Amino acid sequence: MMDKKYFFFDIDRTLGLDISSIIPADTLYCLRLLQHKGHFVSIASGRLQCDAQHFADHYGIPAVVSDGGNSLSIDGQVLEMEGLPLNNCKALLHELDERHLPWAVVCDNTLNRYTPYETFPHADPNNYMRTVVHPVAIDDLTDIYKITYARPQEGDPEPDHHGLPHLTYLDHTYLVEPTDKSRGIFRMLERIGGRPEDAVVFGDGLNDLSMFRKPFFSVAMGNAKPELKARADYVTDDNDKGGILHACLKFGWI
Repeated sequence: MMDKKYFFFDIDRTLGLDISSIIPADTLYCLRLLQHKGHFVSIASGRLQCDAQHFADHYGIPAVVSDGGNSLSIDGQVLEMEGLPLNNCKALLHELDERHLPWAVVCDNTLNRYTPYETFPHADPNNYMRTVVHPVAIDDLTDIYKITYARPQEGDPEPDHHGLPHLTYLDHTYLVEPTDKSRGIFRMLERIGGRPEDAVVFGDGLNDLSMFRKPFFSVAMGNAKPELKARADYVTDDNDKGGILHACLKFGWI
């Protein structure tokens, strides 16, 4: 057999079509062939653990790096699940309250995000989280995995980010979530005895930048952001045009 490789795939717009749970048939064939050849196959996603796990289980993917690198699981067993820095999150939420900027928090391993604001924006149909309007006592929170909050109106000052990673998101909100996928990949490799120089990462978006680094071999999808393509070792075709299969054939991984 060829040297064993350790593959880590982003979900949205890399494995899956757009923000969905649909994998093209050629990509699914490739994933199964990689495992048949003895390679290690894992998700590497910013999605919450339960959501990424559901996707992995549906397609027979054995390992999951989720929560932007903060959670690890193998064969459905959660090995690690770490929240965002709690004090930083609470400081941000208190500031948002003072600014009257509606917010919501994910504080358990479900797709529920809780908000005390009836006015919290959640109209975009692409948003996969369920918004639950319910009182939230900030100082009583023990785990926070994600925060979404309404961006200020144009011309108003930005809140202090309190050292937390921010991404622009749906419904004119910010999404606060972990973004260091490489950290989770390194920890996963340590657990399974894999060498970082044998890891291959596939991605398309800005939240994949952290894993496009040496010693990993990085493959950007044809539909990837220009910043990611510039950092990639190889740029393949779009994810709906056989990009993953073509790359794996080109480098002799299958």
